Amino acid sequence: MGAISRTFLTVWTSVFVFWCNSELVTANQQANSDKGLLQDLGLSILPDVSKINISLAEYTKMMTSYLETVDNDVNAEDGDDIRARLLTFDVDKKIWWRRKQDTYRLRFSVPASPQYEVKNAQLRFLAAPQTSKPTTIRVEVNQVLGARRKRYLEERTLYLSQNHTKWCDLDITSAVQSWMHGDINLGLDLVCLDSNCEVDPLEAYITTIVHKKSSRIRRSVMYRPERRTDCQRGRNREKGKRKCCRQNMKVNFKKLDIPEMNFIMEPKVYEAGYCYGLCPPNYNHATNHSRIQSLMHQMEKSNPSSAKRRIPKACCAPSKLGPLDILLVNKDNPTKLMLEKWDNMVVIECACS
Repeated sequence: MGAISRTFLTVWTSVFVFWCNSELVTANQQANSDKGLLQDLGLSILPDVSKINISLAEYTKMMTSYLETVDNDVNAEDGDDIRARLLTFDVDKKIWWRRKQDTYRLRFSVPASPQYEVKNAQLRFLAAPQTSKPTTIRVEVNQVLGARRKRYLEERTLYLSQNHTKWCDLDITSAVQSWMHGDINLGLDLVCLDSNCEVDPLEAYITTIVHKKSSRIRRSVMYRPERRTDCQRGRNREKGKRKCCRQNMKVNFKKLDIPEMNFIMEPKVYEAGYCYGLCPPNYNHATNHSRIQSLMHQMEKSNPSSAKRRIPKACCAPSKLGPLDILLVNKDNPTKLMLEKWDNMVVIECACS
């Protein structure tokens, strides 16, 4: 091997090792960050996913309590129209049959209600014991659109039992939303995807959380009322650039790629917010210290003899944080749900600090 080839190989190997080490450091930092977050949120110890068995009665009771708790965060003058509602629809047993060995067709009498927006909807069914079948199976649910047309809704792994019935749930939000908007309701197909497996639902329901379209939804559920430092067109501007204000940031727990977040029942999505923008002199300072820091920064900036500035200007940061109501699986009893309030989860106001 020539000298040039050996040199190239050495350089390439060094670059590759450096890249691998960098990736490892980044992954470790991410893992440590996730671990710290989960400890702070009390999610470092969780129930065995295979033992989770939340009945319809338990879900209805705790979801009702959750919605009532969230409603208490809203000013009384906002009225009842903004309240989210839990609706439950029983399966139409006249139109419930096994189409194939691995498929059940389910129909529910969901009325057209265009005045409602569907926040989320779940198909909940009670699976029979798997006496001679695999207990860990993959299933999917599809919305029936016609004789040969279906819309995929969700696929999920279910952990059933050989000796006991188990409650299972699948996300069917888009299907219920379309039915409430007036689309034809031809039902759902519940399909077992693995070979030699079978889904035998003994009971089936749809549970859905809805709210009036014209309603202003409270921040603890998904959105929030307008705040003093919200970014608005025509405001918070300086020389064409936005001053420090509160930006919108919608967080979807499922998309965080943290498996522990799958134990959260509500909210699935919430408006967290973040702070961003310029902090010019004398603009919305959080404390007297930040005012002094801003003045010192300006003095250094205007002093020609100051070759190197050391005092930074104030930065846009949260000045007021709020809690978030959480409904999640009880870590001590996987057949129950529990309500918690997580502090400092929502940015309410921003300031220069």
